[in-house]
Parts: sequence; C-alpha cells; structure tokens
Amino acid sequence: DTATLRKAERIAVEWAVLPHEVLIALGWIDEREYVAALGAALGIDWLGRTPGRTQGAGEVVISAYAMRPQVIRERISLIPTGQQPVLATRREVDAIHMAGAEAALIDHAIEGLWRANPRASARYGAETWQALVAAAVAGLFLGGVAVAPEIVAPFVMALLTLPFLCVVLLRTAALVELLRQRRAKGGEMLRSVPDAELPRYSALVPLYREAEIVPDLVEAMAAIDYPSAKLEILLVLEASDTDTREALAGLDLPGNIRPVVVPEKGPRTKPKALNYALELVKSPYVVVYDAEDIPEPDQLRRALATFMKGGTEIACVQARLGIHNARQGWLARQFTIEYASLFDGQLPALQRLGLPIPLGGTSNHFRVDRLKQVGGWDPYNVTEDADLGFRLARAGYRTLTIPTTTWEEAPIALGSWVRQRTRWLKGWMQTYLVHTRRGAGSRRALGWRTWLGLHVLMGGMLLSALVHPFVLVAIAWLALSGDLLAPDAEIWERVLVWIGLTNFALGYASAMLAAAVASWRRGWRWLSLEALLMPVYWLLISFASYR
Repeated sequence: DTATLRKAERIAVEWAVLPHEVLIALGWIDEREYVAALGAALGIDWLGRTPGRTQGAGEVVISAYAMRPQVIRERISLIPTGQQPVLATRREVDAIHMAGAEAALIDHAIEGLWRANPRASARYGAETWQALVAAAVAGLFLGGVAVAPEIVAPFVMALLTLPFLCVVLLRTAALVELLRQRRAKGGEMLRSVPDAELPRYSALVPLYREAEIVPDLVEAMAAIDYPSAKLEILLVLEASDTDTREALAGLDLPGNIRPVVVPEKGPRTKPKALNYALELVKSPYVVVYDAEDIPEPDQLRRALATFMKGGTEIACVQARLGIHNARQGWLARQFTIEYASLFDGQLPALQRLGLPIPLGGTSNHFRVDRLKQVGGWDPYNVTEDADLGFRLARAGYRTLTIPTTTWEEAPIALGSWVRQRTRWLKGWMQTYLVHTRRGAGSRRALGWRTWLGLHVLMGGMLLSALVHPFVLVAIAWLALSGDLLAPDAEIWERVLVWIGLTNFALGYASAMLAAAVASWRRGWRWLSLEALLMPVYWLLISFASYR
C-alpha cells in the first residue's frame, strides 16, 4: 500500500539504500513477489516463475535486487536484438554463478591455502625434524624417570621453569588487565556513524545437524542492531544435511537471511564451508557466528567503530564469548570462568602487549580483503580460528578485542566436553607445528612478537596440559620420600626444587585469581569460589591432551 511504500522510501533515505531493499529486508514483501511484480511492470519474464528453471540460451539474466527499476529498464533497452532479458532473485543469481564456477570454488575452498603456501597449511603433519625432537625428548624423560627419578625430578622442574614462568607472567598480565578495566558502558561512539554511512556487512553462520535450534538462530540474527538492508546473513549448510535444510525451508526467513549449500567434496569441515561461502560475500566486512550464538545487538556497530578507529592495519576484531548456562553443572561453571578469564582478561592483555591473538571460534569480525589476502581459513586445521590469528599477525596485521559479548552454551556432559577439548588441543598442536616448521627460521619469518606469542600461547598451553599430572606426581613423590625438605640434599637440588615449586604455586594463584576476578566483574560473584576447583578441571584437560 501507499503508506508502506512511503515508509520504505523514508527508511531507504536514512539507510542510503534502495526502497525495495528495505521492503525485502524488513519482510514487508517477499523477494520473489517483488521480482514477479517488477517483471509484470516491465513486461519481461522472471526466472523463478517456473520451478527448477535455469538460464536458457539467449537469455540475459538481470538481478532485480541490485538496481533500481529505472536502471533495469535502461539496461533492458541496451540488450541486443535476439537476446531475451529475464529477472532473477539473489538466490537465483547465485545459483547461476555457482553452476558455472562451483567446481572451481569448492576446489579453491579446499586447496587454495595449500597451493598458495603449502607450509602454512595443516594438510600434512609434523616435519621429520619435529617428530624426531619430540621422540627424543620423550625418550630421555621416560628413560631418566626409570633410571634415576631422584635426579630427573628436580631437573625437569628446573627445565619447566622458563616456559611456565612465561605462562605465569601472561596470566598475571591478564589479572592486571581485569583489575584496570572499567565496566563496559553503553556505546559512546556507536552512534557516531549515521546509518546512511554504515557499510554493508555480512555474517557467515556454518550449520551442521542444527535443525532443532534453527528458529532460535534466526531470532538471534534478526535481533542484531544494524540496518537490515545492509546486513546479509548467509546460513552455510552441508549438502548432506537434509534435516537442517528442511528445517530452514519450513521457516519464513527474513529477507536478509538466506541459505548457502556447500557441495560434498573434500573434508566436511567448518573452515572449508566458510571458504566456500566467503566467495559469495560482497560486503567489505564479515563476521562468523556459530549456530547457538546469541550476539549482543550492538556488536556489529562496536566492531565497525573499532575498525574505523584502528586504521587499515586492523584486520580482525574479536568479540568476547560468554556462557549462558553456567548453572547447569560443574563442568558448565568451570567452562564459564575459563571463558571469562580468557576473553575478558587474557586476550585484552595480549592486545595491550602487542602480541598475536589466537581467535575464538566465533564472533570474529574481518576486513574481507585482508582475510582473503592471507588465504582465508585452513580446512585441514581443526582450530582454524587460532591458526588464522597467527597468520594475520604474521602478515603484519593486528587483531583487537571489543567489550561486547556473544553468548554460547557450554557442554554439560563429560563425554561431549572431552571430545570438544581433545579436538581443540589437536588443533592447537597443529597450529604450533605449522608455525614452527622452519625451525630457527621461524623467528625471522614470524617476527619476534609473533614468535614469542606462539611459544607462550600455543607451546605453553600444550606443555602445561601435557606435564601438569607429572608435576603433581613429582611433587607428591618428593614430599612422600622426604626429599622435598631434606636438609642433607645438595644445595643446587634444593634451589631447583624450590624455584620449580614457587613457579608452580604462582601459576596456580595467578590463574585462579584471574578467573575469580573475571567472574566477579561479570557480576557472577557466586562463581568466584569455583576458581578453587580449577586444578581438577586442568587434570581433565590433561586427560583430553593424551587422547
């Protein structure tokens, strides 16, 4: 009706978009209905009138969404005699594009990074020298424990002092960061950019066997505070996932949300799906969300403000992740304080120190050109997010964090948690191996900050998970044998042992304090005491590291 059209025209001026984009994005008209009406007004056919129809010989497909009707009319007048214009929706235009390029696109999604830079891909495992070094260290340790445990124990504690000290310093920096942060206030600079000047933004949401939560996902995406005609949300589906595809087909999706189906080829992984969908993104900025995510509505505006303030060297902005089901068991509570410490304390501390930030698996906002420049995501790395964070740093770009949260659900069953954590640890190991393949040359290739961050973050985290149980056993053995306080021990032995014990105690204290403070600042005072049980949680992480 006339009133709706006038309202759409007014909003279109405010957003600096076309009126029909507003009508479709706000759900006031279905895109197919718009194309049919436009075709009737212009006196030309539209592709979707016949189900299953594709572009025929002599037909010139015109996107009804991309241009004003007047421009389309002018375009039609320029079509040579003998060719027939036909209108199409965005999905139909994408389908035509994919039909001719699908094989090349899926091949690039799988092998693009590998072909451009084989050493940057986790397609193959460790280098021979890496495997030999790992085997030699493990052999020396096990042999020493079997032959002379009373000598090996203090030496091992001494050798672990430096890497553990680095981890302690990082956790202390996170604690300091938490204590100096002011509680996040509303967005003072969020509205400084008028809607008309906001750029177009895309969101990629990979789905696999998520049929049950599709309605909640659509609701969460629709709640994002951004001009909907400038926000394109692509739900990325696997071709074999018929349940989720049927669930989406049964919904009346908003006009700015549409599915993208990834062909069945190569590894069925999230990064492969993201690489494929990235080729459909026409916006200068893109964000990745998971199916269960509930981002705070202002997140895109905050991310954009950070990009604009930080300059072109900012390739990525990482939002914080939080857990909304902390009351569903001990594991969920531990997961909650772990995330609070990581995203509220450790990652902002890394930013302040100028160190690389290993990305979380969701709520990563990218400049699309920078993302493509570094090769996108590695489809062979199961923690493609952490790997991408280091590749961005390696290319000279920075990642910043923003104080806005995406809410997720923590696993509450031990089996699910162990499988997830095992996958993460495997991916962190892949990332560490990939970025240290050049041996001594890695420091020159990475730069000293990225090199240091890699060893402290990936190396320190993996080492902590692997040796934590052995350190506890060594302490117990020294205590029970009387060697811990033995006055007749050599002075160097006592010094080594007490340095190791002090380091160990500081590690426990800094981690638990950071988690407690992060929980307190989030308003979860009831969770602060959960930090006392973190050592038990760490033993579960160690178990997952050996699976």
